[in-house]
Amino acid sequence: MRRPAGLAHRTFVMSSPRMITVAIDAMGGDGGLPVSISGARLALETMSDLAVTLVGDQSAIHDALVNFPDPLRSRADVVHAPTVLPADVSPAQAIRSGHTSSMAQALLQVKEGQAQAMVSSGSTTGLMALSRHLLGMRPGVERPALMTQLPTQGDPVWVLDLGANVGVDAQRLLEFAQLGTQALVSLNKQAPKVALLNIGSEPRKGPDVIREAARLLEADTDINYQGFIEADRVFYGGVDLVVCDGFAGNILLKSAEGAVSLVMTALKGPVNPGLWARWARRLTRSRFRHVYETLEPSRHNGAPLLGVEGLVIKSHGGSSAQGLAHAIELAFQEATMKSKSMNPSVGEQ
Repeated sequence: MRRPAGLAHRTFVMSSPRMITVAIDAMGGDGGLPVSISGARLALETMSDLAVTLVGDQSAIHDALVNFPDPLRSRADVVHAPTVLPADVSPAQAIRSGHTSSMAQALLQVKEGQAQAMVSSGSTTGLMALSRHLLGMRPGVERPALMTQLPTQGDPVWVLDLGANVGVDAQRLLEFAQLGTQALVSLNKQAPKVALLNIGSEPRKGPDVIREAARLLEADTDINYQGFIEADRVFYGGVDLVVCDGFAGNILLKSAEGAVSLVMTALKGPVNPGLWARWARRLTRSRFRHVYETLEPSRHNGAPLLGVEGLVIKSHGGSSAQGLAHAIELAFQEATMKSKSMNPSVGEQ
């Protein structure tokens, strides 16, 4: 796809050889530009080797960047895109008329080598369609899949697919496990433990497609397969990757978000003003803080779109600035690991 005339208006930013550039669809998501600007600023403040390319309404972005301190503004680039994909866009509409959108132009930054990764809070359907269309698929992979983190009693667990592929066969579940394993290895997780989501842990439980997928995973020596896992056990930890189809994955994710919201409401709720209640709250405040920091949704925002030729991170549509900053940080980490794997000297003194 050729870049339409008038879209290549950029500011110039000096980057060090170690600098990682992340393109941001600045107009996507419920919060639009204000959240994108705030999230980008938070990310720049915490990662000195990060540069961002904000893609969207050039005039509005420049107006917002005026408030950035000079050291941060020097690492913020701008690419103009005159349109925004609607949240309910269909795949055909995204490909047919989305070429001038902030999402497409951000993806083109990755395709053209101007950015090492891209983040968008916009339409999931549009992002999948445009990523596949503009970046292409990795050899042997038919469709992209979304993977994200969920909190557990131990280390966070990654789950895929999250709704991109509903009603898949056993071969596709094997493909998900392979993609997820490769992604976690690229994030420096050695021999990640993989489990299949099922209604029971016994070998004969579940539908035929799940049992067939289990046989395929057991036969793949590159996958550290641990067997079936039930939904409640996902949050106990013990495995690194949970594989399921998009239907089950989306239900698991939304149920977890609802449960976390309930806990957050309870922790923030009013406290009885009595002496005993005040003493108890002081006693447990540090524990509440730990629970809040563990479950707070923004700490787990950012879903890599696996299978496409390029690093694409889907941020939650209703993400806060902190959540978007976390997605940018994930993009930065993935791009850094990829850069080091391609050039081991990167990052050495």
